[in-house]
Amino acid sequence: MAEFPALPLYTDAYLADTRHLTTEEHGAYLLLLMCMWRTRGCALKDDDKLLARIVGVSSRRWMKLRLVLEDFFLVADGLWQQKKLNLVYEAVAAKVEKNRANGAKGGKTRAARAKALKNKESLQAPASSLVEAKASQTGSKKQAAKAKTESKESSGSREMEALCSEVAAASGLLIGRLERAQIKAWLDGGCDPQQDILATISRLKEREETRQGKAPLHLAYYNAAVEEAKGSKEPAHSISDTEARLIKNQRLFDRKNPEHWRTFLGNASSRYRGDYMSQNWVIPSGHPVFMPADIGPDPRARFNPSIPGEVYGEYAAFWGWQQPRKR
Repeated sequence: MAEFPALPLYTDAYLADTRHLTTEEHGAYLLLLMCMWRTRGCALKDDDKLLARIVGVSSRRWMKLRLVLEDFFLVADGLWQQKKLNLVYEAVAAKVEKNRANGAKGGKTRAARAKALKNKESLQAPASSLVEAKASQTGSKKQAAKAKTESKESSGSREMEALCSEVAAASGLLIGRLERAQIKAWLDGGCDPQQDILATISRLKEREETRQGKAPLHLAYYNAAVEEAKGSKEPAHSISDTEARLIKNQRLFDRKNPEHWRTFLGNASSRYRGDYMSQNWVIPSGHPVFMPADIGPDPRARFNPSIPGEVYGEYAAFWGWQQPRKR
């Protein structure tokens, strides 16, 4: 059974978006929405045979319906998802959680009244029963402390869910695809939710949409910028022993040495590494291997003749580097 059996259908919004569909296309669209609603994560596998069975048509007929219906969904990473459906699912989940919290609050009120009545009765009890009453009170204190701890954990969980919703809105990612471990790592590392996380994600998303026409698909893309935003607020501090040893071990960067380039660039097959290097195309003062150095233009923007040919051949195709102009 689905976690939430009832699927809210906002008829005005639905008809406004689907009046051009045929009766068959309406039925197929609604079947997909209902099956998504009943599936954990509100997502269906991008499997044409499975989708044809869900809709109840042949594979050949499904391929024709797909051309029309996939415009209503986000089809990526092997999944079909629907942004509006996810938002409705989150709203229903929040309402259910609120009702549960209110029910728990009512239960605590009743427990408090029962405790007050019991204490009143204990005052009227004979001296021989006072020992039993005291033992009962001790047990109640332990239960209260346990309830307080559970309430604190529940509060932290709700705050985390609220932040995840805000991160999803800022990044344009579906909440079911968020790397929650990444968000928790930011918080545990001392990042401010508003100034460091949300503000940085919003800024980079807008920049990438302007530059490439689409937003990043993973939170890992924002990690370096979020950490940098946090670091920019930290007060200056005296150099540590570790930093002193680091500076002592730094060496000059040789542009003609392919191994120096490979050490600086890292994994050529990592798309996220390529995105990060494009945004940090310089050897900074705190680099763990090399002394600060200018390494020429970012090859994503224009051809960099300083990079050895064999290194260019290894990284260019994966990282989208500009090729030299043919004469």
